[in-house]
Amino acid sequence: MEKGIRNTLVSLIAYIALILGLFSSTFLIPRPLTDSEAKDIGLFLFDSPRQISDFQMIDEHGKEVGKESLYGQWSIIFFAFTSCPDICPTTLSVISKAYANFDKPVKIIMVTVDPERDSSEGLAKYLSSFNTEFVGYRGSFRETVNLSQQLNIAFGKVPGNEPGAYTVDHSASLVLIDNLGRYMGFIKPPHSSSKIQRAINSL
Repeated sequence: MEKGIRNTLVSLIAYIALILGLFSSTFLIPRPLTDSEAKDIGLFLFDSPRQISDFQMIDEHGKEVGKESLYGQWSIIFFAFTSCPDICPTTLSVISKAYANFDKPVKIIMVTVDPERDSSEGLAKYLSSFNTEFVGYRGSFRETVNLSQQLNIAFGKVPGNEPGAYTVDHSASLVLIDNLGRYMGFIKPPHSSSKIQRAINSL
């Protein structure tokens, strides 16, 4: 009798555990966004991944990096520059806030669109003020243009008022790269931490 009751209790506990497991997994597994939801947060994903050709750049520590540095995790690439007065620091701050709530490892890469003035040391110092885990890439002007064109990012110098002075106009989209180094889509501005977090956690 006691054995029968014990077996019944064990079966009941196992059944409850199964139900709870199924219930929790329903909420833990990210639900794909509808087209309308994706549009609302500025997320655009291609129907098919796009390949990226290899590139040669230097990171914020002076180490050579290429396409292989994109393997193994999702990456967000943001084209910016350290003397940018508004959009760049604002966007990096927003990314940093969202970064703490991502549900998967994501590499945040800032590619400078001003390699003439942005040194590796300058990138390291600049990025550390937002998040010490963010990395910076610096390439030749030609390498930067080649990569930016593959990722649908436009940029160009804008002359300043003083001789030799200039700023750089650039696209502010956040480029999405998957763990195989493929261009998957982008997040369009205006950015907010909640939009970025929701976009990344839906992937």
